[in-house]
Amino acid sequence: MVRFWLTFLVFSASKLPLIKNLFANISLIVLLNMLVKPVWVLVEMEIQDQIGHGDWGLYSALFSLAFLLVALADIGINSFTAKTLASDPTRLKAYFPNLFSVKILAQFLYPVLMFGIGYLLGYRGEALYWLVLLSLTQAGLQFLQFFRSSFQAGQRFLLDGLFSIAERVILLVFVAYLFFTTLSVERFLYVHLMTISLVVVSAYVIFSSLYGWLRPRIDQKLLKRLVKESFPFLMMTILYSIHDKVDQVMLERMAGDEENGYYVAGYRWLDAFNMYLWTILPIFFARFAFFLYQPKEQERLLHFGQIIAALPMLFVAGFVWFYGEYLLFPFDQSSPEELATILTCLKTIFLAAGLNGIFAIYSTYLTSTGHVRPVNYIVSGSILLNVILNIFLIPRYGAVACAWSTVISYTAMDLAYLLYIHFKAPVSVAFLNLLGLAVAGLGMFLTFWGLYALATPWYVTSGLAGISLLAISRLWGLISWEKIRSFKL
Repeated sequence: MVRFWLTFLVFSASKLPLIKNLFANISLIVLLNMLVKPVWVLVEMEIQDQIGHGDWGLYSALFSLAFLLVALADIGINSFTAKTLASDPTRLKAYFPNLFSVKILAQFLYPVLMFGIGYLLGYRGEALYWLVLLSLTQAGLQFLQFFRSSFQAGQRFLLDGLFSIAERVILLVFVAYLFFTTLSVERFLYVHLMTISLVVVSAYVIFSSLYGWLRPRIDQKLLKRLVKESFPFLMMTILYSIHDKVDQVMLERMAGDEENGYYVAGYRWLDAFNMYLWTILPIFFARFAFFLYQPKEQERLLHFGQIIAALPMLFVAGFVWFYGEYLLFPFDQSSPEELATILTCLKTIFLAAGLNGIFAIYSTYLTSTGHVRPVNYIVSGSILLNVILNIFLIPRYGAVACAWSTVISYTAMDLAYLLYIHFKAPVSVAFLNLLGLAVAGLGMFLTFWGLYALATPWYVTSGLAGISLLAISRLWGLISWEKIRSFKL
């Protein structure tokens, strides 16, 4: 059976087509994710509803704690691999075995470190055990991302896209089994760890079928240089992790499990729709690195990527603001007061989603082209602002405070990216495109508002609002088939 599985994986990888149009790659990968990840979000909401906001709030806080320092299971290697090998594929056979060795060591040390940190923070017994299981799973996810970074560097975006959904597809099968037997946080953690282990092994098999069996190896001189070069990416990953999850850790410690459960119930949808960005931005990251010495191509790609990233996120933000309650239907065991708090968090957070959609491409460009240190400074400032706001606001406003802290810190960070690129980077900011996105977003918002006020069915309103967004974008020149066809791999 094992031999059959390995043979099937190798054969399948060799038959995958290489799609030559950038937009076609993005469209196919997004379609694959849209078929799987929205289902997962609904399943996760059902899990929370059955387990309860308290237990899930604790789980989410532990997950966030593990995520805060997950970069220690990466050491900056994933981003370094994608950037370096995309700009110079000939380095693969020399670099990969050494990077592989470091990754293996990091996977073992990271859970041990998280156990110690959890103990110092006061977690004991079952909570500490959950943290260890979560850390092992997060380490596995980082290992999977390591192989995906290699696929991205080789411009094999379809293969990367398949592995972006593989873990969720298999996990859905296991969770369905838990629904029919016994569902608990601990059993969920077991099946998640088993799932990621299976997917990582599969990724290594396919990687080896493409590039040969590159076993771990240590060249001390080369390894020392690689670790030094990847260190800025380590700091970047740590900072981004803290920026994303520090709210949940602070909220659970300062306001309790229940309050954190409310916030997580809303924030989950931000994570879900951000999957769109996390799916397409690695493609642009690899392409920016591929054109490392061609600033004109990078500029063209930056302007194109901003439109591709922004339009769907603007639409989603508008939908949530007017019809966010439709996303909370799995919480049939929650009280009206609990649902009201969750909905307030959800709508507030999605102000940040719209901003992130417009400006996330800037950080992708900067990190891919060697501006990692300024990015680290910008993210550090955003984290500091977020933490200060949480300290003052959480005691009074609870979960809603974290939502507003997220919006304010995202706004400051995005403005800093824009200013840095405008004054320091060798590419230009497309201010006319930004104005066009603002106009298109305003037109969409007014369409939502007018039809919502007339009590038009939500699906009609959403459809017409989406059409208005695309129509204004087309009239402004933001999107056209000529632009789409011009981006070849």
